[in-house]
Amino acid sequence: MLRSIASNYRALFTKHIFFTGIILLQATVSLAQFNVTEVITDYNGYWKSSATEVNSVKPDNSHNMVSFSFNGTRYSTGVNDALLNLKGQSFIAGDYRALPLKSTGAAVTSNTKIGLGYMYDGVSNGPGIVPPVNNIPYYLTDGIKGLDLGTCVANLPAGTMLFPLSKVLSHSIGDGIPDILITQIADPSGSMDRYEFTDINGNRVGNYVDISLTNIPPVGNWTADFYEASKNPMTLAGGYTKTDRALRLWASDLSAFGITDANAGSIGYFKITLSGNSDVAFVAYNNNTINIISALLPVTLNSFTGVTNNKQAQLVWETTSETNSDAFIIEKSTDGNSFSTIENIAATNNSAGNRYTYTDKNAVNGKNYYRLKMLDKDGHFEYSKTIVVKISSETADGISVYPNPAKDYIIINHPYAGNNEQLQLINLQGNRAMQQKIMAGSFQTRVNLSSLPKGMYEMVWTNGAILSCSRLVVL
Repeated sequence: MLRSIASNYRALFTKHIFFTGIILLQATVSLAQFNVTEVITDYNGYWKSSATEVNSVKPDNSHNMVSFSFNGTRYSTGVNDALLNLKGQSFIAGDYRALPLKSTGAAVTSNTKIGLGYMYDGVSNGPGIVPPVNNIPYYLTDGIKGLDLGTCVANLPAGTMLFPLSKVLSHSIGDGIPDILITQIADPSGSMDRYEFTDINGNRVGNYVDISLTNIPPVGNWTADFYEASKNPMTLAGGYTKTDRALRLWASDLSAFGITDANAGSIGYFKITLSGNSDVAFVAYNNNTINIISALLPVTLNSFTGVTNNKQAQLVWETTSETNSDAFIIEKSTDGNSFSTIENIAATNNSAGNRYTYTDKNAVNGKNYYRLKMLDKDGHFEYSKTIVVKISSETADGISVYPNPAKDYIIINHPYAGNNEQLQLINLQGNRAMQQKIMAGSFQTRVNLSSLPKGMYEMVWTNGAILSCSRLVVL
């Protein structure tokens, strides 16, 4: 449940909590045994906070959950086990991921908000110049393995959310290791959401669990902006800027849902019936216990490259097919570990593929790491490889050639072209074997090599005043 700052103060005096807990179909169980008591994330490299020692630092951007503690045991999520080892944290290695969505329930209302760390949009106290993408499935599955604790959907509309499953490994039932992990990262209300497993026809398997997270102690706090999800582009309303919220998590074994060896094989979906007041960063599952139905990503990425031009990083990617694709989320890092979103590029959904470009005008001196999060309209996504664009304050922009060695063609990444740039291939005898004018406005050129003899060449880029060269082998 999300409220403005003013109503938060009123709530301190008017809100009375009588009874919250977890109600099973036939029994009531203690809330405390399902508490997550500590989280570690990669915020600013390393952030640890617990219910007994709440970290005074409040994350203000995306950060991925590296581990969580449950019933006195710390479990890694598989996001960055090396970080836990580096910090001397003992843990049981795990593999947790956000559940991908099949459907998000009812339509967005004027009460629904997208919660983002207040520096997510690059502006400390107010909306960003470019509003963040308006996409509910994205914010429930973003970050490494979908475990971003710096974004959420607040006041998810009342209705039903479905997450498709393909197999539950019954040997893990009752082992005490969490299989389902639920987040609540704004203002919880006393109303309950219903969680359950169903078969492919929607019939309940096992029992349902009604959950209210009001009385679970927070493990930490974050500072967020809450954008209006009912508007596109989204707007940032007064009273929802740079506000502090608490972070709560709940976890359980499959046995809490009445899952047994006898009925595990019938499971087809995980289902949540929402009250309309839930504030969710993600719903995660144990990949060692639950298998998710694989869905082919509706985009095929052919290439993703980057080149330096005038101290800026110019990115290019090409697709060979697109169907039901929603967007390409460009993520950037300066250390190769912690990535943040810098742009959202809408997909064209051209069945024959397309070519996309983006210029990062805020590239830093040194190495800039980039990756694409390829998002489809159903909330499924996949990451591209990570590429590096190196910006140097001391050297002129150069060119790069790939593949190398090459046989039929090469792609040359080069500085942004005006009207006078040319490419030349020079053989070992110093003779010009090929010359090609560069198309104005481009920073990547394809060259056909099929007519060239095998051997070693020098690829030369020139604008009449400056030369840049790269050695090339033609097979």
